[in-house]
Amino acid sequence: MLKKAFIAFMDHFEGYICQILLVFFVTILMIQIILRWFGMPLTWSEEVARYSFLWFIMFGACYATRLSALNRVTLHISYMPTWLANTLLIIGDAFWFVFNLAMAWYGYLSIVELLELPYYTPGLDWNLAYIYMVFPFCFLLMAIRVVQVDICKYILKWEIIDPDKASVEESKRALMDCPEDDPACEDVRRYTECSAEEEKK
Repeated sequence: MLKKAFIAFMDHFEGYICQILLVFFVTILMIQIILRWFGMPLTWSEEVARYSFLWFIMFGACYATRLSALNRVTLHISYMPTWLANTLLIIGDAFWFVFNLAMAWYGYLSIVELLELPYYTPGLDWNLAYIYMVFPFCFLLMAIRVVQVDICKYILKWEIIDPDKASVEESKRALMDCPEDDPACEDVRRYTECSAEEEKK
């Protein structure tokens, strides 16, 4: 039981980090806005919010990779035979994997350089090396997630549901349960119709 919980946590821990960071930097900015009303602005809040937003973006990219939800052009691939489409997707993922490793390596070299010749942030006097450590870590994690997703898809034959398609299906189900005269369902109806038209194109 504990092992399964740990594996589930590690499988989605970028999502938990993103949630914490989102709440953190929104709260910091809200406190800054409130204190400005009273003429007591914080000197460090915007800098902290900026760097936490940067971390949020990087971990969000990792989580999107795990969900196989990053944008990619696949319309032309959908018209190909399955074996050819899968081959092209694996080749594309191989390039992506190498790119992530290269970014992780050069990010690491940048961190080493910043540790030798430190540069400090103006507001908090933090060493940028510790803030930018997120780059090599997240690119390395993204490379791991690319391999993980491909193993799940092509070796274990697990179905990885696209979050966008899942939300469309959920909207369709909501539309079916929605009364015809309910104005609140009009947006759902419109969204479903637009999605269906895009899928036909």
